[in-house]
Amino acid sequence: MATVQQVHSAAVREARAGCAGKGDALLSAGHELALAVVTADCVPVLMASSERLAAVHAGWRGLAGKIIEATVERFQGDKVVAWIGPAIGPCCYEVGDEVAERIEAVSNSSVVDRRGVRPHLDLPAAAGFQLESLGVEVLHCSAECTRCETPSLWSYRRHAEAAGRNVAAIWRHDCEVET
Repeated sequence: MATVQQVHSAAVREARAGCAGKGDALLSAGHELALAVVTADCVPVLMASSERLAAVHAGWRGLAGKIIEATVERFQGDKVVAWIGPAIGPCCYEVGDEVAERIEAVSNSSVVDRRGVRPHLDLPAAAGFQLESLGVEVLHCSAECTRCETPSLWSYRRHAEAAGRNVAAIWRHDCEVET
């Protein structure tokens, strides 16, 4: 298994067994590794093409820093598909104006709900918008909010410092099929 020391960045690392260093996305052209990221409210994004795999930890800083774009570029023009896992939902992710403006600058403005006293972000929608704008087909986007809808998942906003982590992993299983 390959992991990365997540630091809320836009750094993409080439996967290797164990920890590949500091960053928030792993990319592999091999078939021998599972790629894993952990989240507690941020968005896990898993990507695949016929040649490569990627696992991305996309918090608001990574989304604002275009970690998804940096990862998709490393697929070198391959047709890419993606899965977006559970994350904190727009119902619970209240942020300041500065954070909302940074996400609006790199995503569709509909990912920010400004009807309340403070803006609320839809991080999975922002990730989906960025993927689709890069030509990536999103096969699944979870609608589960880690804070209020799914008590079996960890949420930093719900559990604070006691929060564990949710693991998202992708791997390729090649097998021969007999006819």
